[in-house]
Amino acid sequence: MDLSIVIVSWNVRELLRACLLPLGPDGERSPPSREVIVVDNASSDGSAEMVRTEFPQVRLIVNDANRGFPAANNQGLAAASGRYVLLLNPDTAVQGGALTKMVAYADEHPDVGAIGPKLLDADGSV
Repeated sequence: MDLSIVIVSWNVRELLRACLLPLGPDGERSPPSREVIVVDNASSDGSAEMVRTEFPQVRLIVNDANRGFPAANNQGLAAASGRYVLLLNPDTAVQGGALTKMVAYADEHPDVGAIGPKLLDADGSV
């Protein structure tokens, strides 16, 4: 497994859906092997049900109470099995090819401990 993607969610069903769509198996031509882990912090908006129904390949961890962002990230990290881990916020859209580039960069630079992708605003500006 090349990459584990951990997403913490709390009452952001529609943002989470939009975030998960490009992470599916058809998101990239030659994608790195990956798993997606969503940690739901006791959402009341149907987020967990949406993930179960629309994204059955996603590993879903549902908390019975909101444990907070750091603790939920730690839960996702503990469940991850990838060589690399991407902590991704649910209000993020991953651009095509980005995951492949990040994994390739990490493989080519073993001395690097962390990678941050270029972040773009909704209008495409930096």
